[in-house]
Amino acid sequence: MKPFAEYKLSTVPALTVLERASFYGVWVLSAMVWLLHFEAQPSSPAFVTSQICVVLLAALPLALMFSRTGAPAVIKNLELFLPGAISLLWAFGAFSAPDTAPSSTFVFSLLALLSCLLARPFGLFIWLSVSLPLVVVINDLILNVLNDSLGVVTLMNLLFVGLGFSLGLANPDVWRGKVSSAKTRQSVEQELDQLRYEKNRLKSALLKTEQELEQKIQFRTEALQDANIQLNQQVALRKSVSEALVKSQTRLTQAIEASRLGLIDWEIENGKFYQSNFHHIFGEKELSSQNVIETLKRIVHTDDYAKLRDTLNACLCGDMESYQLAFRVRDANVWRWIEESGRVVDVDDAGRALRLMGTRRDIHSEVQRNEEVRLAKSVFDHTSEGVFVLDAHKRFLSVNPAYTAITGQKAEAIVGKSLVDVSQTPQANQVYDQIFEALEDKGQWQGELLEKRLHGDYFPQFTQINVISDTSGGVKYYAGLISDMSDHREADEKLDYLLNYDGLTRLANRVQFQNQLHRALMRWQNDNLPFALVLMDVDRFKHFNDSYGHEASDAILQTVAERLSNNVQRVDVLARIGGNEFACIVACSPTFQVTKFAERLFHSLTDKPYSLAGSEVVLSCSVGIALVPEHTESIEMLVRYGALAVQKAKYSGGNQIQLFDESLKTFSRERLEIEKELRSGLANNELEVFYQPKLDLHQGLIRSYEALVRWNHPERGLISPQEFVAIAEENGLISDLGAYVLRAAAKQTKQWQNMGFGDLSVSVNLSPRQLLDASITHIIEEVLDESQIAPQFLELELTETALMEDVAGVVARLKELRALGVKVSIDDFGTGYSSLSYLRTLPVDTLKIDREFIENIEHSKEQQAITRAIVVLGASLDLSVVAEGAENEEQLELLRELGCDYVQGYYVSKPLERQAMETLLENQSQ
Repeated sequence: MKPFAEYKLSTVPALTVLERASFYGVWVLSAMVWLLHFEAQPSSPAFVTSQICVVLLAALPLALMFSRTGAPAVIKNLELFLPGAISLLWAFGAFSAPDTAPSSTFVFSLLALLSCLLARPFGLFIWLSVSLPLVVVINDLILNVLNDSLGVVTLMNLLFVGLGFSLGLANPDVWRGKVSSAKTRQSVEQELDQLRYEKNRLKSALLKTEQELEQKIQFRTEALQDANIQLNQQVALRKSVSEALVKSQTRLTQAIEASRLGLIDWEIENGKFYQSNFHHIFGEKELSSQNVIETLKRIVHTDDYAKLRDTLNACLCGDMESYQLAFRVRDANVWRWIEESGRVVDVDDAGRALRLMGTRRDIHSEVQRNEEVRLAKSVFDHTSEGVFVLDAHKRFLSVNPAYTAITGQKAEAIVGKSLVDVSQTPQANQVYDQIFEALEDKGQWQGELLEKRLHGDYFPQFTQINVISDTSGGVKYYAGLISDMSDHREADEKLDYLLNYDGLTRLANRVQFQNQLHRALMRWQNDNLPFALVLMDVDRFKHFNDSYGHEASDAILQTVAERLSNNVQRVDVLARIGGNEFACIVACSPTFQVTKFAERLFHSLTDKPYSLAGSEVVLSCSVGIALVPEHTESIEMLVRYGALAVQKAKYSGGNQIQLFDESLKTFSRERLEIEKELRSGLANNELEVFYQPKLDLHQGLIRSYEALVRWNHPERGLISPQEFVAIAEENGLISDLGAYVLRAAAKQTKQWQNMGFGDLSVSVNLSPRQLLDASITHIIEEVLDESQIAPQFLELELTETALMEDVAGVVARLKELRALGVKVSIDDFGTGYSSLSYLRTLPVDTLKIDREFIENIEHSKEQQAITRAIVVLGASLDLSVVAEGAENEEQLELLRELGCDYVQGYYVSKPLERQAMETLLENQSQ
């Protein structure tokens, strides 16, 4: 049986929102209808108050039902009493309402009946609390308003009873609850006590069961924790073992990779081959035996494959247990050295290999290093310079054979000894203290020492010592290089003589003359010592060449040089500055009379006859004198004034002495006239280009030529460039003149190339003014673009004088020209200012030996030596050598033997005009 409290709370069933809304909405509507119906009539306060309370009590749950939060629990608990309270208030108002008409009574009765019907879902008790007050009020209204209404009242009451009875049958639990609620209080309390007892008993049993369960859970939990700890320990142990294995494997893999080894494992019986990731050329990691053999056959060098194949076969057959050999494999376009080592680790009963394991190693760098060491050792042993190595304490570690040959010291006698103890240099301790101080500061030292050979003679020794440092920057070794300078000095002296003195007359040449001229000018500027320039030109000397030949003419020049040398005293220099031109620089003291000096030289040359080819001949000469500072303080002007004086003497018939004076400046009027006509000639296309062939001594063909300008004067005929080029150089016309020759020569050469005459090259002279002209590079670019000639077929010839006027500017300009692709040649090599140091820095391609070294070369050992030296010099600098001025076949053959690349001269061909040159090339190509 249910407890009483439980029973009361369960008498209100769960209702839907529609059921509650309908019930409470009808109550609100009924109260409003009552109030509206009696609005015009005086009503009692009790009526109005009761109806307002009905509206409020019914509207409150109605509003809460449609709110978001819903009705609170208090309202739900009050719902057991709220419908009855609303019905009583409504009934109270009905009793206190004014009199009503029958129609109103009928409406109110219907509303009351509707309220009773809508209260049915609330259950029997709530329905009774609602219906009973309504029935009483409706009975009263009907009996008071309607006559003979007893039957109606009776019928309505029966309907209420029937409705209540049906509700009770529909909800028997409620009915039974109502019956059970009628029991005595004692029985109820007994039941409650029984229920409490059962509840306490069940609670105790439940508590005991919970305690037992907690104990079992605790025991199981402890067991699980112990098992989990043991399991975690086993997992950690296995994890540490696994990590150790992984680390060990990783270390092994990294060690193999660091050692650059490749592992191989060949299971011969199964035909399986495994290799680590060593080099991609060996293929995949896993291969069959057949694939391994095919791969090796494809990549191994043919010279090494046979040895590798035989070695592997010997191992497989059981003849060898292990092997180690090196072979080459193709890696792209490189043959890379590999070293392979292997061992048989398993064999069958017959002794044949079942499994072979080994390693591969890239030894390419080692082979190269060994080769470099072998080469370095070979160079060390065979170099002509002496090489020695000292330890950090300056004691000999090793010397090469050249060191022994130079110093006479044996290696076994000096190894372990100090350098200072072995050296015989005077004051060796002080000298080497300074040397090693310099080595500490700069790390290297070089210089010349006077050393003594073991057998007793002293020699100049060039010594170079360098510090070889260790990784910490300290001195580890000293590497030294020595060479015997005796031969070098002799060669330098000889070369200096060749460069500064004329080989035929043994007088100073043009280089030495210019140097002495500069020194004389410096003495004037610093010490006020005036000097004079005396120029001498043998008249009509070309006539002697043509009549008697070069050999006889050279003999005359040698006699001229001898007579001049015997008649000059205390002069700065006596030089041969041209083929038949001599110059003398002489200091002028206050008592010195330069004219008498010049007369003595003049008479020494002209008073006595010369023996020439068995005959006696008399020479005449023109002498010009220019003074510093009377005439000028410029070297260029001094030489020019001297030359004007010589020209004046020649124009006056020759064989006389001419002192420069102001009147000679007017002598250049003719030159001005030539200048004027030359400008006109350039504008009227009177200039022509001639071509003098160069014979290629290696091929015996003409592959190049020199472009020479000629002036076809309308009145004077063909004029040689010697008569107007110098004028053009002086007045600035040389740029236009040179540009004309460049364009004409390049265009003509390209035309001859297109005619099938071969890859012809043309050389064009550039004057010093042209070379220093900032626009020369642009002009040559235009020439190349207009003529479409390839740059390598255009060669620019420059005199040594032009090269040496401004070395820095010339080098920069030549680099610009070489960048275009054109070639550069030094013309008249050996007669100008150039030295070997300048030649080493100049970007040139060709050396052109001056004709004065070629004239009579077949009879002159000195000229042959000079020419040979120039050829060797050109070969060492990778330069082509052109000999200019070959006049006979004997000279041609001699130049061929000396190693010249090209020969140019009248014997090959004189300068030819365009059509004649074209005919020559056409005949050659046939």
